[in-house]
Amino acid sequence: MNKKKLRKKYFSMRKSISQNEIIKMSYEIFFQLKKILFIWNKTYYHIFLPIRKYKEVNTFIIINFLLKIEKCVTVPCTNFYKLSIDNCLFHENTILIKKKYGILEPMHKHRISISLIEVIFIPLLAFDLKGYRIGYGKGFYDRFIPLCKENTIKIGLSFFYPIKRIENIHKKDLLIDIGITPNHIFFFKKFS
Repeated sequence: MNKKKLRKKYFSMRKSISQNEIIKMSYEIFFQLKKILFIWNKTYYHIFLPIRKYKEVNTFIIINFLLKIEKCVTVPCTNFYKLSIDNCLFHENTILIKKKYGILEPMHKHRISISLIEVIFIPLLAFDLKGYRIGYGKGFYDRFIPLCKENTIKIGLSFFYPIKRIENIHKKDLLIDIGITPNHIFFFKKFS
């Protein structure tokens, strides 16, 4: 199936998940993540804030954990005119405001250099068994990731088991390094 059809299918599938189930599966994803010990010894983490109406993984569970273990957390601040993302600091007292499409962003933007990011949690609808992802189709992260260091660990979080193969992959499409579902961890890159 091509990306457009898959995007529609997975949006529909996520729509049918109850908010209680979202919380339950978000915790299950977090428990899978905690098993990957080497990702927690970094300093700078970039993570998307969940869009409730799109029933995204509740990343506040991960954010709270990162803040508790005294890590530097950054979140995306989206520029829809430039189709770009700024990397903005997030802490426990950050005031969030709702922007276009229900996207939460810090009211006061304290930008942090993208070059500092060591681990990035990437929003997606689904991923395949090679590590390609289905995003929302705007390409924000496809433009953002190349600005990060080459060894930045890219993690995708999904409620669904991976698709066998996404058709019509483009050479600029983003590959994730690790995919997490409520019941599985998928490594698409070897880590030493």
